[in-house]
Amino acid sequence: MASASNSDLTLLSSLAKGSTARASSTWQHNTKKFGPQNALDKETEEAWKSAASEEEPLQYYEVHFKRKVHIEELRVQFQGGFVGMECIIYKKNSDNDEWEEFEELYLDTIESNEVQTFGVELASGQGAVDSCEAIRIEFGKSSDFYGRIVIYTLEVWGTEC
Repeated sequence: MASASNSDLTLLSSLAKGSTARASSTWQHNTKKFGPQNALDKETEEAWKSAASEEEPLQYYEVHFKRKVHIEELRVQFQGGFVGMECIIYKKNSDNDEWEEFEELYLDTIESNEVQTFGVELASGQGAVDSCEAIRIEFGKSSDFYGRIVIYTLEVWGTEC
């Protein structure tokens, strides 16, 4: 299946479409101000801010679409200095309770708040585009000394199945 052009892509991670977010931790357990839903919400200036993690450096952020989607692009805006690094994306469907690895992301640890855009492709072994109902981004480490990650916006673009 050929990739859709950028104009054919739909914002899949919209709260208005029923998508939800989960994360490994939230700064000071304050989900209203720092919860994972803030990165999906275009109506807020808040962000997802992970808690500091000295014992377990692995942080993760999940988007649950509540429907099958084809993912083609990921746009992430970190706070400079709090960038997630060594990222692996996993996918999940309701018929399989396991997370399946499908992509590695090489993020630029730039000291700015610019949006970084990544083309991703859910492909099976035969090259056919695959679908999923949720994604999980695992951050192996952070550019922050204490292991914190701050995401202002996370947008998943693609097509509905």
